[in-house]
Amino acid sequence: MRRLLVALLTISFALVLTGGLSWFAVRNYRAAAPLAEENLRGLALTLAGAMESLAARDTSLTSLNSLVSPEVAYSALITGQGKILFHTNADLTGSVVGDARHLPVVREGTMREGRVRLGTGETVYEFQAPFHFAGEVSVLRLALHTWRAEAVMRRARQGQMVIFSLLAVGWLMGGGIVLLLHRQAVQQRLADRQHELARLGEVGAVLAHEVRNPLAGIKGYGQLLVERFPAGREHDFAGLIVSEAVRLEGLVDDILLYTRGAPENLATVNLAAVALPILTLLAPQAEELGARISCDLPDDLAVCGQEEGLRRVLLNLLTNALQASPENGVVTLAARRAGKWVELTVADQGGGIPAEMRAELFLPFRTSKARGSGLGLAICKKIIDGGGGSIRAEAAPGGGALLRVVLPAA
Repeated sequence: MRRLLVALLTISFALVLTGGLSWFAVRNYRAAAPLAEENLRGLALTLAGAMESLAARDTSLTSLNSLVSPEVAYSALITGQGKILFHTNADLTGSVVGDARHLPVVREGTMREGRVRLGTGETVYEFQAPFHFAGEVSVLRLALHTWRAEAVMRRARQGQMVIFSLLAVGWLMGGGIVLLLHRQAVQQRLADRQHELARLGEVGAVLAHEVRNPLAGIKGYGQLLVERFPAGREHDFAGLIVSEAVRLEGLVDDILLYTRGAPENLATVNLAAVALPILTLLAPQAEELGARISCDLPDDLAVCGQEEGLRRVLLNLLTNALQASPENGVVTLAARRAGKWVELTVADQGGGIPAEMRAELFLPFRTSKARGSGLGLAICKKIIDGGGGSIRAEAAPGGGALLRVVLPAA
């Protein structure tokens, strides 16, 4: 719970930080365009004021050429009738302007600005303002290169790209760290699992040497008592000793099987050939419980595995399904080919498996049965995992439980 809370707080902080930096980057980029325009407008106003001061002192307008700068594409002084009184290109002085963009400035007496394309194909910032000269109102037209504005926009774009790149790198690094932590947690769980199996192996060895031999003696003496006592109370007690000894032997065998290493002698196994004897074996039990088994196994369907292990898996799954089935219930055993895999399903019509129990269903010593050891499904999972397959519990379509086994096809 604490780890989940820390993870949620970290993700929330990362999202807030990402949102804040993204807003800052977008805001700066959007603010760069008005700033660039303001720079151009400020330069144009400065030049216009200087040119008007020079024209007031020099009516020949020749001194205006001194204000030529790299930022100025051209400058011109135009009368209300369109005659060019001054132009940085002396050849155009005295000619008539070929457009009417100066007329609104003359009529309204206000400044005008915008972007226009020159004959050279360059787009420039054009500034037009009323210009008082020789007692008349003319129009000062300034065409400024946009290098300065483009530099401002370029820096804004670069800043935005840097911030977004850093955020992307941060999220990728965060994802990498989360992946590494997840792998570390998985490896830690595997190490704990191996440690648990090692301890179970030690317990299994103790059971094999210290319990099995005395247990065999108890069972043997119990069988002798069963043979010697006549039918009655003592005979029943002796039979109970034998049955409990047999049950304990089965538990010891299950623990030894679970703690033993995975088998390596995998071979091609025909599912139908393994399943049919088990169905015959379970037929009396199914009849006693009032249930029946429906089998749908193709005759030629084969998997890669261990025959004895698959026999044990099928026996365990079908037995559990029969025990969970209601009267007149049907247990369905089916298999089909799915590419490189074979899907084997065992479904019953019982009460099903609660969702909260499915995560612990295949853990050892987890059982809901009064006399179960909790090793049956754990052993099944170990056998299936050892063959490169998988097993999971689901809800059956018609109600009940469904165990889905996936095995590599032969």
